[in-house]
Amino acid sequence: MPPVSRLGDDRVDAFARRVRYVVPALLLMSGCSSGAYDQAHRESIARYVEDSRFQRLHKEPQTLADGRLSLRVPKLFSEQDDKGDKERSKPPFLKDFPGYRVAHKALVEAGGVKLPVVLTVGALLDAESVPDAIKKRLLDQVQKEKAFAKAAWPAAAGGDASWTVLKLAGEQPFDRVKNDGTETRSDDGETQIWLASDPETKVSVILVWRLPAALAPTVPLDELADLVSRTVQVMPAAEPAAEPAAPAPPAAPAK
Repeated sequence: MPPVSRLGDDRVDAFARRVRYVVPALLLMSGCSSGAYDQAHRESIARYVEDSRFQRLHKEPQTLADGRLSLRVPKLFSEQDDKGDKERSKPPFLKDFPGYRVAHKALVEAGGVKLPVVLTVGALLDAESVPDAIKKRLLDQVQKEKAFAKAAWPAAAGGDASWTVLKLAGEQPFDRVKNDGTETRSDDGETQIWLASDPETKVSVILVWRLPAALAPTVPLDELADLVSRTVQVMPAAEPAAEPAAPAPPAAPAK
């Protein structure tokens, strides 16, 4: 089986949930010092908090790009488009979305209207997974939007599989749904473009989040984006099946 590369760090597992109950009990039974118990208690609480945060995501990952990419998505999303047929599946200033795979969308009520939260996912494989080329392809489109003419990618945090995040805050087009009618108008909001490239598996992943500012108090964009990024896993292309060995030549007749 080919190796799996993790672009995230999903720490939710049953073992951690058991530990937060078992460790304090064992420490008390063994008569350990108060300091050791307090440390174990703090660690168990930290694991509990981490576990609770990941409850915002579906437990089962979504698999894309012929099995080369998997990730867990937030439970809040109610709509999905995996064909790119819906015009509103992609950010309006990213019509050419590299490696488009799927878009997840939710409509959240605020001030008497329903506003969208959207996560669009792209994956580029093998020869197309060159990060500098992908960044240029995205940034060239972003800078055509007047509000983001001076946008620029920040320096990567380091490491082969680290995420680079381009945040675009300010007025941008968003849909507004009211009484079954939809209009598009410019509102204050934020777009976050997350990009990570893994040279070992030759997979580049793009996660684009969009959110109007009116939803910021109820939808924790930064937290959700971080959680999803930590669940991303990528895999190399499957190795071709070995060709069957040629049959051995028949044995020579005995003399």
